[in-house]
Amino acid sequence: MRPFLKKNLRNVEPLQVKNLLAYYKEGCKKPEDVAIGMEVEKHGIFQANNKPITYFGANGLLKIQEKMIEELGWKISKQEENYLLRLKRCGSFLTLETAQSMSELSGRTHQSIHSLARELDIHQHEFSVISKIFGVLWLGIGIQPFASNDVIKLLETPRYKMLRNYLKSQGGLWQEELKKTASVQANIDFVSEIDACKKFQTLLRLSPFLGAMYAHSPLNKGKLSGYVSYRMHVLNNNDPKRFGIRKFFFENDFSLKDWVNFCLDIQMIAVKRGGKMLNINAITFRQFIEKGYKDFYPTIEDWVMHTSMIYSFVRIKRYIELRICDSVPSFLIPSIQAIVKAFVYHPDGGRILKDITKKWSFTDFSDSYEAIAKNGMDAVVCGNKILSYCKEILNVATDNLRSFKIFNERKFDESVYLIPIKDFVFVKEKSPGAHVAELWQTEWAENPERLVEWCRHD
Repeated sequence: MRPFLKKNLRNVEPLQVKNLLAYYKEGCKKPEDVAIGMEVEKHGIFQANNKPITYFGANGLLKIQEKMIEELGWKISKQEENYLLRLKRCGSFLTLETAQSMSELSGRTHQSIHSLARELDIHQHEFSVISKIFGVLWLGIGIQPFASNDVIKLLETPRYKMLRNYLKSQGGLWQEELKKTASVQANIDFVSEIDACKKFQTLLRLSPFLGAMYAHSPLNKGKLSGYVSYRMHVLNNNDPKRFGIRKFFFENDFSLKDWVNFCLDIQMIAVKRGGKMLNINAITFRQFIEKGYKDFYPTIEDWVMHTSMIYSFVRIKRYIELRICDSVPSFLIPSIQAIVKAFVYHPDGGRILKDITKKWSFTDFSDSYEAIAKNGMDAVVCGNKILSYCKEILNVATDNLRSFKIFNERKFDESVYLIPIKDFVFVKEKSPGAHVAELWQTEWAENPERLVEWCRHD
């Protein structure tokens, strides 16, 4: 990490907006190198009683990490105090989340969904085998379905303590956000600033439909919550400065500078100096650049940390991150990235989505998320059920993926990964969360073991 810039240093240019823009532009890839990645968050529970795991203890997550290191060649990539925050192997990462009962796979980038799905298969198998040694199972679901907030422990690192204190000060469902939400994310590359903004807006237009197709968090504290995606309801009811979308994101002349200006005017939470986290939430990053804070000025590392605590449904880093989807059972995960790839990496994808949503105003987009949280694909926007839009989107995704002509060893193209989600959209005509809610009340008779069987990662 480069040293911070003290006020009395001479001949050193302070961080400026142009440096922030350069940071994003340095993320541009060559057209032949663009790829797609996944981030998969999971809830850990003890098989014996369905209670959330903790990090420490004889059967805690730390023991699982140590076994992964010992037997499978994972290496410690980042450690803070007593927490192994990140493990690394062959370009993949296993990272901790804010809750002690969660783990995330941050996968390698892949140029085919076939390769991405293979990495997921390998990960879920080996992680499950190791975890079972300690009586632990992992669930793909958007909200921890059984535990109350007070049962789930947070990581006690300085960064997460400051994030917790900040979100708490803003009110809303901050405990649910930090302790109980889990998602599946898709990460895609861009080749230029224009390309980045185009893909960002394509994912914005795609996000309500993906949010509805993969709505999968109907339970909270062992009871139906009244939402198909309680997770999305939680996101809609937290600090509005950091969550959601903005009208100017959709403007035709939207640029990376607009994204930077958006992030500049959001209140800071913390910076790291001398290995220690410092509370700095009295100012925005713009004020930090203009005036500094006490005896130091910002670095690009401060910017990276600051923007990592901005949780819009689509987020620009040195790649673009789609964050809308609930965590789901593993058989559905590759279809998320397949749909994303079908639209952002096809030359007509953005234009088609614009046409599909041409009657939608910004208010339609912003209001759709809470309607989807409540009703999934039964939500109505512009007089039509989201379900009808999702059917059209899957048909387009199928054609686009077939046009790429990327085949696996069995001669299947990438559209094969859409089969599981097509079952929900075209056959069941309901989001996975609505399907689970129905089974919970009928066939499953509110038996937690049936839910665990449904969404466990093996």
